[in-house]
Amino acid sequence: MKHKIWYRIIYFFIALFAFYYVVKKLVSFGQWDYVSGRSINSYWFSLLAVQVALWAMNIGLESFRWQKMVNTFTSQGFFRSLQMVMMGFTTGSISPMKMGEPGGKVLLLTKDEKASGVLASVYGSYLNSILLFLIALIVLPFALSKRLIAVSFFPELPAWFYAIIAVFIVLGSYTIINVSFKGIRKQVRNTKWAVKPGFFRNFKTGQALKLFLLTLIRIAVYNFQLYVWFKFFNVTVPLTEFFLMSPLYFAAITLIPAVFLLDLGIRGSVGVFVFNVFTNNVGAILSALFFLWFVNVAIPVLWGSVLLVKNKT
Repeated sequence: MKHKIWYRIIYFFIALFAFYYVVKKLVSFGQWDYVSGRSINSYWFSLLAVQVALWAMNIGLESFRWQKMVNTFTSQGFFRSLQMVMMGFTTGSISPMKMGEPGGKVLLLTKDEKASGVLASVYGSYLNSILLFLIALIVLPFALSKRLIAVSFFPELPAWFYAIIAVFIVLGSYTIINVSFKGIRKQVRNTKWAVKPGFFRNFKTGQALKLFLLTLIRIAVYNFQLYVWFKFFNVTVPLTEFFLMSPLYFAAITLIPAVFLLDLGIRGSVGVFVFNVFTNNVGAILSALFFLWFVNVAIPVLWGSVLLVKNKT
């Protein structure tokens, strides 16, 4: 009983710090004066409705992806997986580089399942990062060829050349991911840390492919969310060119370590650097990035905080 009381106290303070994290961001956002009727698209209600639908898809895909991973070693329903994901957002928000996210995700698992849950969470983050970098590598030559990125020494080359580069990047990346995955699985099977039933024990190639596709779709949804936020703040961006630049932005902010309470500042600085090719309106860029963060990070963090405090384990 005493252990449960201590856990409840710890959960309470984690939730408190998570609320502080969100409030701090809201207060420090310097573009509130820009967010007014004159800066917003006249079709704002329709765009907001689209955002709600995309947000639901984003959260749903991440929860479904997590359910697929944990169901390799235990049976969990979709809504319970959704709770785990939200709690992971909360514990991740109070730790540098979101290192605490696996801790929140495994709270609802049994003691014998927690180690496997941590492995599943780390693998999910690994897969997400690899895909972000892969997509960025594929679109980079096309962005350079269209002069969306100013590099004077980059030569003028035909489109088929970039297509060949993209194919080689895909094949090479697939080989690296496949070899790395097999190596990780072999090492995990040789350790005593991955308690039974293990995440990799029943993990098959077909399941890995499903997770790959779910992750890819979620990344696409995330990118489209940002596009709609740009439209919301009256920034007209060609759709094709936007989807050449946005993967570079998301790859960059993933590569740069986001220390606690500094991540939004980093996102804003990188965003202005990447998206000023479309507009010089810094207020619109920062506003679009801020509201993307708010719906995809702040709301889940607050939601997860409530679930964390109510957790009785």
